[in-house]
Amino acid sequence: MELLNSKTLNLLFDIHTHNESSSGNIVIRNEFPFSINKEGFFSVGIHPWYFSEDDWQSQWETVTKKVKYEHCAAIGECGLDRNVKYPLSLQQTIFERHILLSEEVKKPLIIHCVKAYSELISLKKKYQPQQPWILHGFNKNQAVATTLINENIKLSFGKSLLTNITVQEVFKSIPEGSYFLETDDSGLDIAEIYQKAKQLRGLVQIQFDYPKIGIMM
Repeated sequence: MELLNSKTLNLLFDIHTHNESSSGNIVIRNEFPFSINKEGFFSVGIHPWYFSEDDWQSQWETVTKKVKYEHCAAIGECGLDRNVKYPLSLQQTIFERHILLSEEVKKPLIIHCVKAYSELISLKKKYQPQQPWILHGFNKNQAVATTLINENIKLSFGKSLLTNITVQEVFKSIPEGSYFLETDDSGLDIAEIYQKAKQLRGLVQIQFDYPKIGIMM
């Protein structure tokens, strides 16, 4: 199943959302392992906020089943977060499973990362994945952005693009093909994000080259 065809070419693409409404655009909705499957494209994974040492393996079994669904477009969100109570070592064990699964089923990895960029880059170098890695909700500075892009990690920008001056400056400077746009859990319409993105980059229209970036099913 392709996200891009003659009927969808002019639609807006929201690569990561928790919103129920798509406003007629192309969206990849985030699903947690035990959430009810809805129509449309989705991603699924174990979020570092929402697991325990007792239940993550049962969650994982569900993830491995859901990734086989026709409309599963990506793996995640998953990743590393130093602000949560769970040990980083356990988070990394779970994240590495997602990395391997992403490669096995040939679907992109949508990543949540907080204060663990060095570990993220080390894992990128260790596994040298063929599938795209997409860091969602990017809201850091130019140095972090450059480091991640140099490792071929795509950046996804959301609500911070509207108000965060540092993020806006980063977005204006990064290469074409290195970013996506998202609404996450903001409740915003993706059109608002697109409008700001076009303004910042001086573009009349933003279109993503899905085959080049690898978002194909």
